[in-house]
Amino acid sequence: MRIESFQINNFRSFTRTANVPLGSVNVFIGPNNTGKSSVLKALSVLQYPSPTPADIRIGAPEAEINLLLQDIYTFEPWRDLEVASGGIRATVTPEATRLVLESNDGRRFDPQVLSAVETSHFIVPYLSKRKTAGYAEDVRESNAMAVGSDFTHLAAKLSRLGNPGFPAHRRYYDTCSEILGFTVTAVPSMNGQRPGTFLADGRTLPLDQMGEGVPNIVGMLADLALAKGKLFLVEEPENDLHPEALKALLDLLLESAKSNQLVVSTHSNIVARHLGAATGSLLYHVDAERGVMPPNATIKLVAPTPAARIEVLKELGYSFADLDLWDGWILLEEASAERIIRDYLIPWFAPKLTRLRTLATKGNQEVEPTFADFNRLVRFTHLEEAYRDTAWVLVDGDEAGKQIVARLRSEYRSWSPDRFDHFDQPQFEQYYPAEFAEQASAVLAETGKQERRERKKALLLDVCQWLEEDEDRGRQALSRSAAIVIEHLRRIETELPSPRRMAV
Repeated sequence: MRIESFQINNFRSFTRTANVPLGSVNVFIGPNNTGKSSVLKALSVLQYPSPTPADIRIGAPEAEINLLLQDIYTFEPWRDLEVASGGIRATVTPEATRLVLESNDGRRFDPQVLSAVETSHFIVPYLSKRKTAGYAEDVRESNAMAVGSDFTHLAAKLSRLGNPGFPAHRRYYDTCSEILGFTVTAVPSMNGQRPGTFLADGRTLPLDQMGEGVPNIVGMLADLALAKGKLFLVEEPENDLHPEALKALLDLLLESAKSNQLVVSTHSNIVARHLGAATGSLLYHVDAERGVMPPNATIKLVAPTPAARIEVLKELGYSFADLDLWDGWILLEEASAERIIRDYLIPWFAPKLTRLRTLATKGNQEVEPTFADFNRLVRFTHLEEAYRDTAWVLVDGDEAGKQIVARLRSEYRSWSPDRFDHFDQPQFEQYYPAEFAEQASAVLAETGKQERRERKKALLLDVCQWLEEDEDRGRQALSRSAAIVIEHLRRIETELPSPRRMAV
């Protein structure tokens, strides 16, 4: 079963919305106090019909939520209704909420409110108030099967997932280890079990002594491990999560969207870009006129045009939303390579490349994630045709660099393989003018990581100062020492498309 669309009347900040279609992945953005949380609460009425008078808009006697459902017959609790698809009208009064289901052929039913117990539940809530003051240590079956809005019964769920015989055991353990680097399970406690992990010496570390973001990840992974045919209502998944952990969690949500439906609210450009780049995803902007109380919220579909989506990124504080100012990008491994190439090699030997932006990825471990973010941004802004093959990745020629190039060529087969390449030397400092060869060798021989970094930075400053003291001397020196790098840049010059402006 899926929600095909919804429409809200006199519910919290909404007077009346247009009909809002939903796909597999749906992202709602907008300022605070405009209605994003209200959308999630309205959709949850099928399973959590517990309105208060505050949910009804001031001055209205009741609220109404209309949901158009697909494939009702696939959902076990309502299968006996023999309805393939139809609309649910939830009428919210101060006393109660009544659900009325009308089938496509005009028949009417009073369906039972869905249970918040596995496996008869439909909605998995993951709301901003999901934190809990404590974890119930009772791991009885009723606690393990409860589908609540916080993590109170997490120990019971983890006790079940910790059993190798449980169907979702392997999936949970693998994803938990991949994202966190360790596995959180149910460990013994004074009154039963509590969420935690086992240390190497057999002692236990409880979950409440870990970082704030760990319960968010663990709770979501526990739900994702079992979900199929469910509706995930996710409010601000970015809370308390490091960006890399957040991206890993979003990847899992996208994988889950192949068999579930996602409705996500966010203030994060990472979440918007990551989920909004998925094929067929829908991005909505929720807004209300400032200073008007009570708020009168609106929901508008963000057009799938570059200009509209770039405007969304700007609103979310994303600084890399200037796609129309550059004709391409060169991603380099370290700041030293980026500085020499940007300030000297391009102006002196490949001036057409001043139309490209150079970007240092801060080490070989960041090369692939940086290119993945760039590629995702291009998809999010619907600029795939305009910007495919306009980024070049150049890394050092050591074994790690060669492996990076091989993986990028394999993963991004729609890109020309020559967009990913490596130099012939294992370190870029080996392309410095011959006058600095001895210093470069000494710096590269340094074994201390921090000391090596500082010495490389100092050497770069010395080289730049030397190049600027005498441009002719510097140009001649680099033409000899960095000939292979210049060759790479001139090849890119020949492949660079004609200057373009962004089509909107």
